[in-house]
Amino acid sequence: MRGLWAGLRVLGAVVLGSLLLAGCAGGGGPAKKQLRLFTWTPPDELAINQRLIAEFERAHPDIDVQLINDPSQGAMQKLQTMISAGTAPDVMSIHGAFFVPFAAKGALLNLEPYAKADREFNLADFYPRLLDLCRYQGKLYSLPRYASVYVLFYNRDLFDQAGVPYPDDSWTWETFRRAAQKLTVRSDDPTKARYGCAVDFWGSRVYPWIWANGGAVVSPDGKRCVVDSPEAQGALQFLVDLNRKYGVVAPTSQADHRETKEKFKAGRVAMFMSGAWDIQVLKQATTLNWDVAPLPKAKVRTTLLGDENYAISARTRHPQEAWALLAFLLGSKAQITMANELEKQPSRISVSTGPYLAAKSAYNRKVFVDAVGYGQLAPNLPEWDRVSHYLQDELDRMWLGKVSVAEGTKKAAERVTAALHGEL
Repeated sequence: MRGLWAGLRVLGAVVLGSLLLAGCAGGGGPAKKQLRLFTWTPPDELAINQRLIAEFERAHPDIDVQLINDPSQGAMQKLQTMISAGTAPDVMSIHGAFFVPFAAKGALLNLEPYAKADREFNLADFYPRLLDLCRYQGKLYSLPRYASVYVLFYNRDLFDQAGVPYPDDSWTWETFRRAAQKLTVRSDDPTKARYGCAVDFWGSRVYPWIWANGGAVVSPDGKRCVVDSPEAQGALQFLVDLNRKYGVVAPTSQADHRETKEKFKAGRVAMFMSGAWDIQVLKQATTLNWDVAPLPKAKVRTTLLGDENYAISARTRHPQEAWALLAFLLGSKAQITMANELEKQPSRISVSTGPYLAAKSAYNRKVFVDAVGYGQLAPNLPEWDRVSHYLQDELDRMWLGKVSVAEGTKKAAERVTAALHGEL
C-alpha cells in the first residue's frame, strides 16, 4: 500500500510539473475574447478587411476576431437568419435598407454611450445627415462605414464625338434630355446602336427624380404613399418619356443595374446614374474615358443620401471589445485606406474634405463630397421593405407602357398606403 501511495505522489508531482511548465509557456494565461465580424464584401475589400483585422488583433492581443464574409446577394437574408436564430455576429455590416427593420426588432445595441465615452472616436467627425440614417426612434444603433450618393457618370469620348458639352451643375432636366437625344445613335445592328442614357426605373433609384421635382414618396408622418402627387407624377412621366417617347434610354432588364453598368463600360451608353461603389469596376475598363457630374436639377438639386452601416448585436457577450473593433474599422486610417485602394466615399468629414478630396484622381471627387450636403434620406420606415413592392409593381407597368403614369401612381399610392395600415 505504501508503494501505491508513493507512486501516486510521484505521478501527481509529474502532472503538477507539466501544468506549471505549460503555464510558463503561456498556456495558462487568460483566454482570448472571441468576436465574430459579419461582412458582405467582394474579394478586394475582403483582403483589406483581413489586413485591418490583423492590425487590430496585434493592438488587442486579448481579442480574437473571426471574419464571416458573404459576398452573395443573399447576405442580408443570411444575417437576418442568424439574428432570428440567436446566433448574431458581435459586429456586423448592414445594408442601409435593412438597418431599420433590424433596429425595430431590438437586435442592435445603442452605440451612443460607447461613442461618447470614447474620447478618441469623435462622433462629431461624421456627417450629421449620415448619423440621422443610423438612428431609430432617436437612438444611435449603427454608424456609417461609407457615404453613398447618386451622381451622373458620363463618357467624355461620346460627348466629344457628338459635340455635346460635358454636364455640369447648370444642367436641368431639359438640358439632360436634349443631350441624350444628340448622343443617341440608332441602328438596326445592336452592336452599333448607342443610347444617350440608361435609367434604372426601380427602387430608390427613382427617388432623386421625384424629390428634384418637389415631390415625395411618403408623407412626412410616414402614414401615406404620395407618389400620386402632381410633382411625383411629373418626375416619373419625364423618365417614362425618355424611354417611350424619345427613345434615348438603353434597353435593360428591370432591377438589374449590372447590365446598365456593363453597357456604359462598353461605350453603348453615354450617361447613367450611380455612385462611388461602381468606380472600381469602371476602372477595369482602361480605355474608358469617363467623369462624373451632379444629377440634373428640376425645381431643386438633390440626390439620394445613403450609407452602409456597422452595428453591434444587442446580445453580444463582449460589448466593450465589440465597440473597440467597430471604432477601429471606422477610424480615419481605415477610411483613408478604403478610399485610396477601393474608392470608398468616406463618412468622416475630416477624411472626406481632407485626404479624399486632396488625392490625385482621374475623376471629379468634389462632385461626391458636395452631394452629401444636399442629399435627401429615403423613407425610414420599418414596414417599407414589406410594402414597397406594391410601388414597384406599378413602376414596372408604367415603364412597359401597360398603364399610364397617372393610373399607375394612383394605384400604387392606394395599395402602399393600405399596406402601411395593415389592410393588405
